[in-house]
Parts: sequence; C-alpha cells; structure tokens
Amino acid sequence: MAYRKFIVVAASMLALAQGNAFAQEASTDAAATDESGLGDIVVTANKREENLQRTAAAVTAVSGDLLVEKGVTDLRGVQALVPSARFQQEGQSTQVFLRGIGSNLDFANVEQVVSFNFNGVYIPREGTSAPFFDIERIEVLPGPQGTLYGRNAVGGTVNVGFVKPKQEAEFSGVLEAGNYDLWHGTAVVNVPISDTLAARLGVDYTHTSGYQTSGAEAKDDLAVRLGLLYDADKGFNIYFWGYVVDKDGTAPNLVNKGFDPATGAYSENAFLHDNPWDDTRTGTLAAFAPFGQPRAEDLDYRNYVAGAEINIALSDTTTFTYIPSYLDLKLDYGYWLGGIPAHYDVAYEQTTHELRLSGDTDRLKWIAGLYYYHMSVDQDVRVLPGTPFEGIFFNNDKGIKEGFAAFGQATYSASDTFRVMAGGRYSSDHAEATGTSFTLQPYNFDRKFKRFDFKLGAEADLGASTMAYLTYQTGYTPGTYNPFPATPGNDNLVKPAKLSSITAGLKNRFLDDRLQLNLEAYYYDYRDLYIQAFDQSKLFNPIFNAEKVEIYGVQADLKFKPTTADLLSLSVSYNHARNKDFTTPDGQNFNGLSPAYAADWTLAAEYSRDIDVGSSGYVRLQGDGRYESSFYADFIHNLGTRQKPYVKLNASVTYFANSGRWNLGAWIKNITDEPVIAATAFAGIPGPATAYLEPPRTYGVRLGFNF
Repeated sequence: MAYRKFIVVAASMLALAQGNAFAQEASTDAAATDESGLGDIVVTANKREENLQRTAAAVTAVSGDLLVEKGVTDLRGVQALVPSARFQQEGQSTQVFLRGIGSNLDFANVEQVVSFNFNGVYIPREGTSAPFFDIERIEVLPGPQGTLYGRNAVGGTVNVGFVKPKQEAEFSGVLEAGNYDLWHGTAVVNVPISDTLAARLGVDYTHTSGYQTSGAEAKDDLAVRLGLLYDADKGFNIYFWGYVVDKDGTAPNLVNKGFDPATGAYSENAFLHDNPWDDTRTGTLAAFAPFGQPRAEDLDYRNYVAGAEINIALSDTTTFTYIPSYLDLKLDYGYWLGGIPAHYDVAYEQTTHELRLSGDTDRLKWIAGLYYYHMSVDQDVRVLPGTPFEGIFFNNDKGIKEGFAAFGQATYSASDTFRVMAGGRYSSDHAEATGTSFTLQPYNFDRKFKRFDFKLGAEADLGASTMAYLTYQTGYTPGTYNPFPATPGNDNLVKPAKLSSITAGLKNRFLDDRLQLNLEAYYYDYRDLYIQAFDQSKLFNPIFNAEKVEIYGVQADLKFKPTTADLLSLSVSYNHARNKDFTTPDGQNFNGLSPAYAADWTLAAEYSRDIDVGSSGYVRLQGDGRYESSFYADFIHNLGTRQKPYVKLNASVTYFANSGRWNLGAWIKNITDEPVIAATAFAGIPGPATAYLEPPRTYGVRLGFNF
C-alpha cells in the first residue's frame, strides 16, 4: 500500500516538473539571473563540491553567518532550521533524529544511526555537544547515506565544516550578552605565514547561570581550535586542524512530567511547577525528594580532536585524498532523574583513516575509497549512587569497535540531460565488550558483521533549472549486544539493522532564480531496527529488533526572493513512521505505533527583510517559527512521554555596516517560553516520566567585528 502511495506521489511530482520545465525554458533565456536572485550554494554531500540544486538529495545547508545572526552556538540550536529533524539534549550528548530515525539512549551498546562529522571525521555522540564557532556551513542529509558515510548513517548524516585558513590577515569575532547571565565571546585570528602557508586560531568561551532553578545546566565552556593550511597551488595541499573543548559548568537535570501536584493525579502535560524548568522539590513537594533535594551537579568534560586532509592531484582529472583523525574524550558528571540521583562516566579513544581517489571528466564523476576505524569506550552509568540502593541500577561496559570498509560511487552522463549513478560499500565490523550485568554476573560479547550495501539512481534535467532524480539504496548498522551473559536459550546478540529505500525528488528554480521549490518523496523499509527505551522501574532495559518499521513521506522546501531586500523560506514535511511488525520476545505487540520522536508533521518558516538606512549600512529584520505535531519519546508510548503539538518563534534584528567591518544586533529565541521535551524517559518520583527540556526563552545582544 505504501509503495503504491509513493509511486503516485512520485509520478505527480514528475508530471509537475515537466509542466514547469517548459515554462522555465521560455523564461530563462529572456532575462539573465542577477544579484537579486537566490544565488548558488555549494555543498559536499557526495564528498565533492557540488551545486545544491544539482545534488540528488534533500540537503539542508546552513551557513556559519546565519548561525551567528540567530545566536545558534551548538547543534541543538540548528534543529529550528532543519525540517523533520530533532537535535535534542541528553546530558552532554545530542540525540540526532532525522525523519523519525535516531538512537534515544546514550549507552555504549546503542549505536548511533545518524552520522555526525566534523570536516569529514566521524564524532561519537558525546562529542556532538562541542560548541559551534567559526563554521563554514552545516549540511544535513536525511535518509540512508551508507554508501559514502558507512555504518552509522542508516538514518542520515550531519556534516559540519570549519572555516579554513586563508591567505589574508583577519581578526574577527563575536561578543554577546544576554539573560541567564550569558557572556559569550568568539575571537578568530587568521595569519598568512608565507605565500603557501596560513594559520587560523579560534577561541570561544560561554558562561551562563543555570536555566534550572537549582542552578543546573550552567555553562563554563572553553574551546580552542587551530587550523593550518599549506597550499602550493601545484595540485598539493594539506589542511591540519585540531580543537580542545573544556566544560566545567553544571549538568542539566531532568524534570518530572505527567503528574499534577494540585490534584495528585496523572496529567500528561503537567510539570511539578508553573515554571517547567524548576527542578527543585521544596515545600509541599519535599515528599517527592526521598533521596535529597535535586541540585546542580558538577560537570567535567574534556575533548581533544585532531584531523587532517591531504589532497594530491595525480593528474588533471584524478585526485588522491587522505583524512586521518584522532579523538580523546572524557566525561564525568552527576545529574538527577527528577528526584533520583544518577551518575554518568564515559571515556572514548578513537582513530580513523580514510583514503580516497576521485575523478572528474566530461562524462564521468567517480570516487573510490578505503576506510578504517578503531574506537574504545569505557562507560559506567549508575542510578542512586550514594544511597543504600547503589549498585542495583547500573550499566557498565568496556568495549572496542573496529572496522574496515571499501566504497565507491560514480555518476555517468549518458547525455547532456540524463545521468545514471551507481555506488557500493563493503563493510566489515567487529565489536567486543565486557561488563557486569544487572544480575551482577560478568558478560562478554565478541562478534563480527559483514555487509554489502549499494545505491542506484538516475538524474534528468527537465529544463534549464529543473532536475528530477530517482534513487534506490540500502543501508545497515552492525549488530550489538544486550548487557547480560549469553546462554544457549537466550543470546545477548542484537541483530544488525538493515534498510531498503527509494527516493524521488525535484529541484526547481523559477522567475529568474527568485523562486526555488524542491520536493522529495521517500519510502524506507527498515528491518531489525534497533528499538530501545529507558524505564527506571526495571532493573534492565533491553534493546529489541523490530522486524519491520515503515516510513514514508514528502518534504517540500520553498525559497522566494521577491526583491533584493526580502527573503521567504518555508519547509513542510509529512513523515509517516509506524511499526509494521514489532513484537517483543515476551509477547508485547507495538504494531501501528510510531517510533520515538517521530512527529507526523513539521513546518518551518522564516522571513527576513533588509532596510537601507543610508550610505552607512542596513538593518536586517528576521523572524522564524517551527511547528511540530505531537510525538512520543519512547516506543511504548508511556504516560508522560507525549509532547503536545507546539509552535516556537524566534526573531532577530541586526545592523550591518556597509564596510563589512562590524554589525550590532539583538536576538530572542523561544519567544513564548514554550516548554518542549528533549530526551525523556518513563522514570522518576512521582513520575510517570522525567524529561530534559529544550531551553526556555533566551535573548541577548551581539556585536560582530571583522578587521
């Protein structure tokens, strides 16, 4: 049935494109595109630079300048700019969900299924909370990207690129102040050392008092980044980069959700206080604090990452690329699950290596490569530490993940208007783990997984500014384990997750490049998808394989620039995600339910207007909003885990000097102070659930400079 719906939608899109294409061909020659048009955006979704409108995928690209204007300083803030996405807090991790697919537990045995990358280097989940500053762009690719990005990209990929050193002296930065005692500063120095060598140094510091009443979720974050670029302009360049992130604030606490203290009864949208971010339990609520008063717990976060990209032109058409990296991350903090104390401790060490050959001729664009990774992780998660119940609820793992892959992808131009694409990836992954189970018994796991995934597609230019594409691809995530001893009758293996998908899309420009309309329809068939949830009432929370999860939907992205001063953006996404065949080993049937954090509808709109204020500069007025329909935070649809439909509004006003030397602005986010859940669990006292919350209303002023 879903396949038929997909075919109808795809055929309708194709018919629409053919009609529009003739209209475009008639108008494109009449007037050349001028500076009043939308302009071109370059992305690297296919590991090569391409025009966004010529890339056969629904890529959302956000520039670093736009992030600064909106006061966005981390991945979680990007959520408002991406359709059908959730980038949400879980301690110092960021849960990344695209089109209803993601991992909602930050345990070592739960693989990420959406890949996050800095400069082409895969970053583990705890590293995704590194601050964003001096960013070139962010690219979000929903849907499977396993051919080029590997095992953790079965649900999509998020790529972040830093600004590279350049051959000109520069001193730039941002100074911000706002509520919750916000003090934020970024300073970047770019120095050309010689005709072939340049260096770029960036420092970013953020201080806030806690969003929560106890003082929890305060920031004292320092990040330092260094980049070196050697470019002899003779087909050889080396880009080295590294950063250090040091956080010494306080960890966020979860707040109780689903209990109304005024009535003493369940109420889905109720919090314990009128201020949802109040995590205290004083006065009449003291009875709900049997283990003491929730407080702000210290956070100790250290993250060191180094990487490089070496490019060598072997000929006029062939380039060799090598990308090595090293990551070391240590994280230690306490936090409160409502009225229950908990502790999280994890250490990562990771190395990766990627070798690529790429070619570009008149007819053929291709890329082939080898990839290797080695990751060790040591994790200890405890609930009720320091109480008589310490040692009952915990998750302890020491593991090694190692893998190798060979991949390739090629696009061949059969004619000036028609192209075919094919790609494949062979993966071999090995996972080892030891630990102590909830029964206090030691366990171990040692398995290898092998898989070949492929991608087939076609692209057609239906007019000067219209492209249609159709893609079929598969994907996979290696198997993992449940943390208990394996027995002949009860294996601890969690089977690999597999995906088959089909995507059809249109990319259009009209009205002399003033209007852009991109459409994509998709169908995803997930088999043995990892499903997990946290329930504090249980000693053990297993990972299940859902036999079949079906997702289909349509995404429409519109940009309209009626004048040189106005820009309107609108994204509408319908995403129907449902369990089709999911029964747990003990007989619980969850067929027909949506997976966690899978809203059916997401709408995002933005409008900006530039007002000329004379020869000195101009003022940009900007506003945006995001709507999400209701969703649940776990696969069981437990009480207290439902987020009601919501709207969030943000705005900014910025004065830009025509010289480009400075700008001054003000921004406000979550204008209506809307409480929206992030990572949420069936847990707590009194419960039924506890939730991290997205930030409350925040506002600030900003000074930017560039000399």
